[in-house]
Amino acid sequence: MTALEEKLARYTAPSSDTEQDKQDRAERMVCKAVESWSGFDGVGIRLLPKGSYKNNTNVRADSDVDIAVIHKGFNYFNDDELLPADKILRRPLTGKRYEGASFRAELEKAMEHAYGGDCDTSGSTAIEIAENGGRVKTDVVPSFGHRKYYYDAQGAVRYFEGTTTRRTNGEWVINYPEQQYDNGVTKNERRTGRRYKKMVRILKRVENDLVAAGKIDALPSYFMECLVYCVPNDRFNHDGVTPLTDDITAVIKHIWNQTKPDGSAKDWFEPNDIKPLFGPGQKWSMGDAHTLALEAWRNLGLK
Repeated sequence: MTALEEKLARYTAPSSDTEQDKQDRAERMVCKAVESWSGFDGVGIRLLPKGSYKNNTNVRADSDVDIAVIHKGFNYFNDDELLPADKILRRPLTGKRYEGASFRAELEKAMEHAYGGDCDTSGSTAIEIAENGGRVKTDVVPSFGHRKYYYDAQGAVRYFEGTTTRRTNGEWVINYPEQQYDNGVTKNERRTGRRYKKMVRILKRVENDLVAAGKIDALPSYFMECLVYCVPNDRFNHDGVTPLTDDITAVIKHIWNQTKPDGSAKDWFEPNDIKPLFGPGQKWSMGDAHTLALEAWRNLGLK
């Protein structure tokens, strides 16, 4: 085994058992804090773990937990693609509404009550719970159900079920975490011989190295997952004496080639297969992906 293959094998390691225990404890504590908060009496609440923690793409020593706290009382929706006759009827809400910012304000109270000074509400999207000896850092995201309506191939009205979060500046962010999870499992287990998530972890570790060396600015962890997801399945699961090296070589080469100005990356989607990867409002660009691929290639000394 080459030195690089040994390094890549280390980079594929998920969270350690100790980190996993801390992640699970963090999730249980948030659940308990929400369930015990009297301000949510009579309000349907669902907790949905998401991100790297849920999708098992965390890397060692980088094991934060993301949890969406979803108000089940109603859905926000987008029916812009529907004809006037098919528009969704907007019914009046009753009971504890907690629309938009008011739900976040109530969730902040619940988290501050449970965590005291370890609760940071200054972020624009998530309420952050600080790490301590028994738990990892946790991002608690106040969310609502969201439905994006469309017509299927037969002309019937359908919708994608996702979540939406109102940032403190009034912007709304829509995500599809359950589709992301299901598609990631399928790509990993059925299509790439369990190499997909290994390549995600490798690219995340390399990105961490590049940031530490001052080669690139930090990128969201989810971005690496998106990029690897968009690599065709036949680029994974090499045989031979250096399978990880051969896989990551093929993965990075594809990302670099397709993120050129005329490359196919402009038509890529996130792992949910719903949101365009390089659409409006994203925190990254094709140029970021192209630079990451180039610097990762150089960092690993690939040929």
